[in-house]
Amino acid sequence: MKKIISSLSFALVLISTSSFAADNYLLEPELSSVSFTTIKNQFVVEPATINTLSGELNKSGEFTIDVDLKGISTGIPIRDNRLNELFFESVKYPEVEVSGKVDLSALSSGPKKLVIPAKVTLYGKTKSINFPVVVLEEGNRVMVSSSSAVIIGASDFGIPSENLTKLAATVGGIKISDRVPVSLTLVFKK
Repeated sequence: MKKIISSLSFALVLISTSSFAADNYLLEPELSSVSFTTIKNQFVVEPATINTLSGELNKSGEFTIDVDLKGISTGIPIRDNRLNELFFESVKYPEVEVSGKVDLSALSSGPKKLVIPAKVTLYGKTKSINFPVVVLEEGNRVMVSSSSAVIIGASDFGIPSENLTKLAATVGGIKISDRVPVSLTLVFKK
């Protein structure tokens, strides 16, 4: 009898866990990315992408996204290393965390252009940022893409100006902008 009761209890836990999981969306990292562009010497534009993302969107519209800074890709490995080590100090601050809430009921009638407020934690400091996006719920996926870039400054998150100076020294001391445009593409699957 104890075996039957414990088997039934285990089955109920599995059923409740799987129905909870079925209501949630997980981020598909192979289809998602965060992109930014550095600007040096006022005219040299260098794109970068981070594809090492994980996250979740629950049925209430609450989301969390973790961005692993070690996944920065500029197409030039030494630049990736310098950004990680000298600028972001990713050994101490390995991730950017983003959280917020979106009204999923607003998506029932097709794609929507929204501004989603989110809390972004970078370099140990949290700041609220509004992300202008287009959101589409299609079948078992929710897709989010920037409708315009968000300008983010290193000083907004307390990244020391010395980090930018050290980075600039590796390329002959030329001036590198403290501010960068950031865009995102996120795909969540139920």
